[in-house]
Amino acid sequence: MNNLNLIYYSPTGTTKTIVKEIGQQLGLKLNAEYNITKTQAELSPEPCDNSLTIIGLPVYSGRLPLAALNALKKFRSNGSPAIIVVLYGNREFEDSLLELHELATSCGFSVIAGAAFIGEHSFSTIEKPIAPNRPDKQDLEKCNEFAQIVQNKLDKFNRTDKVSEISIPGNYPYKELNPKPTTIYPETDKELCDQCGICADVCPTDAITINQVAETNGELCTWCCACVKSCPNEARIFENPVIAGIQKKLYTNCSARKEPEFFV
Repeated sequence: MNNLNLIYYSPTGTTKTIVKEIGQQLGLKLNAEYNITKTQAELSPEPCDNSLTIIGLPVYSGRLPLAALNALKKFRSNGSPAIIVVLYGNREFEDSLLELHELATSCGFSVIAGAAFIGEHSFSTIEKPIAPNRPDKQDLEKCNEFAQIVQNKLDKFNRTDKVSEISIPGNYPYKELNPKPTTIYPETDKELCDQCGICADVCPTDAITINQVAETNGELCTWCCACVKSCPNEARIFENPVIAGIQKKLYTNCSARKEPEFFV
């Protein structure tokens, strides 16, 4: 098995970084790369057969983003191996990896390994940093370590088409997600916004439209903060008492560095 597929949902680029680094360390020929971050109704991927597939998704409140799940359901495989990866903001990944395992299996993949990596939290700020600048050099080195472990297991898969089951932490039923208030979302500083449109381009749910300033549809916003982190003029701000309370709690309780975990 010499070919590789990459599938990732990555509004702020952190999940993409990890997935691509693991793929590079495996040294396989890239067959296809699917960035499913932007919702695309026309997505019609080829079956991921006779190749290794790495699937990477971010974690939001211990679960996976709905938009990513809907896109991932369009992929199919006939028992080919897959690596599943989740990336969380230094709090907990809770049921997310188990959820991804179930979905990948339902799509026909044979999951041979899983990993939980850490990325800068969506709510991280200069004043209250939460896993700032992660994934960092140490995380990328962990990608290499993980790739070597996976390669050993992949060799066994190539010989027998069967590998040992992996044990994934998590609980059934999955953690229930409380709906986000639709009145809370990143807003725009009219004095700083120059209508460049970058925020609208990076928004995974097309929640932003550009009129006189960037305007947000609160019903579509997922709080990923891609718009905040990508705005070159710092015109996108997420300053709300509810968000400030969450930031303070995360900064207080989740500042100690966590390390990637592997499940093989």
